[in-house]
Amino acid sequence: MTSLIDDKYIFIELPKGYEAPEGYTAKLSASLYGTRDSAFRFWQTLSTWMVDYSFEPVKADKTLFRMEKDDSTIMIVALYVDDGLTAHNNDAEYQKFITALSERFELSTESTEVT
Repeated sequence: MTSLIDDKYIFIELPKGYEAPEGYTAKLSASLYGTRDSAFRFWQTLSTWMVDYSFEPVKADKTLFRMEKDDSTIMIVALYVDDGLTAHNNDAEYQKFITALSERFELSTESTEVT
């Protein structure tokens, strides 16, 4: 769960085993899991990607995203931090979505088919 940091600086002490000249430290270029704002920054990155992929956030709940195509394809994605749940009526579109998502984010899937 990482996202780019572009609007502020976060510095860390170097981990044991790494050395830097006296007075130097390390500046993060991506948010790390466990930092105070990592979940928020990941949410920003993921929700921007979802909108770019043609999903619309549901006004009543910003953790829900809805995509409708061709009057027949509907996909709904519910997100909570770095977990997601999908409902869809078109397997081909769902596979395209998962492929695109996995090209941008590291995924681990536990699929439970409900019919």
